Amino acid sequence: MTSRERLLNIFNGDTPDRTPITLFITDTDIEDGPPDCIIEKRTNDTISDLIQFHEILGIDIMLRISTNVFEPIAFEQSAKDWAHVWELLEQKNYLIHKIITPERELKEEFNLEGEHFHGDYSEDWMKLRNVRVESLVKTREDLRIIKKYRPQIPAYDFSHIASIQRRLGERGIVLPRVPSSVFNYAAGLLKLEDLLIAPITSPDFYRELMDFCTDDVVQVGKKIVKAGGDVMRVVGNIANGGLVSSDFYREHIFPYEKRYIDSLTSNGSKVLFHNCGQCASLLEVYRAMLDGQALESLSSPASGGDIASLKSARRTLGDRIVMVGNFDQVHLLREGTRDDIHREVCRIFEETRGDNRFIFSTSDSIVPGTRKENIQALVDSAFECINNSGV
Repeated sequence: MTSRERLLNIFNGDTPDRTPITLFITDTDIEDGPPDCIIEKRTNDTISDLIQFHEILGIDIMLRISTNVFEPIAFEQSAKDWAHVWELLEQKNYLIHKIITPERELKEEFNLEGEHFHGDYSEDWMKLRNVRVESLVKTREDLRIIKKYRPQIPAYDFSHIASIQRRLGERGIVLPRVPSSVFNYAAGLLKLEDLLIAPITSPDFYRELMDFCTDDVVQVGKKIVKAGGDVMRVVGNIANGGLVSSDFYREHIFPYEKRYIDSLTSNGSKVLFHNCGQCASLLEVYRAMLDGQALESLSSPASGGDIASLKSARRTLGDRIVMVGNFDQVHLLREGTRDDIHREVCRIFEETRGDNRFIFSTSDSIVPGTRKENIQALVDSAFECINNSGV
């Protein structure tokens, strides 16, 4: 089988010739630099570097690419009734962003201390979302202003997705990033603490906000699905099992995420849902939400998750969900010995023996400072397990 056939078999519920072996890496990871230890000399072609990383190691290619959709969607646009003011304060450690409308201004604030941005900070929303200390939406009135004056969602040009698919061919699959999960998206508008209590204290406001966010991500997500790609990547890491209970998720988050997932898969596309934190308590909810789709990264306790046993996770998830993970890249891959790495890889393969809906991978991005020798030891050990057991 080609890598493409093998991976698609996994996602489609068919039997592969072996367990796919890959590593979690995105086009933005290439820009950040940690994979330099493998490709050694980068080019100006990020996609070429990303493919080369996989090919040097001889692993299956899951090409995780960006789509350059700013979040919140269309908020970066300018219009007659929607103007932006960006202001650096206190020795450039704090960034103020104001949106000016005919009725009032909306304001958010970011702490930039110690942060490094890809290009202009005002365009790097993925970095900004992690350092936001004041959110645009504070009241229901703010949301009304946004709904009234926010510019129209752009048409967007996602033609690069199909182009990358043609370029990759049978060597692997392409996984474009679609807009964030509904809850993640909402957390970019309303302060997280307020978002968590809103279903109790302001249920009407919460429903209005989540409906607004759902409409946004569904609209743009469908455009990306239409443009191409094999599996749509949805990042939904904020509402993890360490933050919310399964009951809270089922009642207050599930309906919106389910609507989003169903919109992406309605024409046969597949979804990979990314929860990089704790998820053991949410597996039953995910089983209903992601029926026939995929879940990553099922992180182990060593890397900040709580999935101690993939076999146990499989029992809870059932056999219709693809599991992707769960090697510890935070500590073991970066700091472990070759023997340490080998033992953990063997344990994972032993737990997933005979599982035709499992993809072996690191749980998340490779940590800066990880040695080439350790990455090679990981890959060698995985192929050794396959060769010895035929899984």
